[in-house]
Amino acid sequence: MDWLHFHDLRHSAASAMINADIDLYTVGAVLGHKSSESTKRYAHLATKKIEQVILKIGHKAA
Repeated sequence: MDWLHFHDLRHSAASAMINADIDLYTVGAVLGHKSSESTKRYAHLATKKIEQVILKIGHKAA
């Protein structure tokens, strides 16, 4: 499987954690990121979580 790179596995792991609603801080810790900037690259995958938060805020304001 010469087409598979270690980074692909890290990205898949990050995607799975984010889709399981694991926070970015924990994702970064698991991936071994030294700064949150590295982990922020995966933030775009958390759209479901962002939508849930926005809906919660909307309900509290109403």
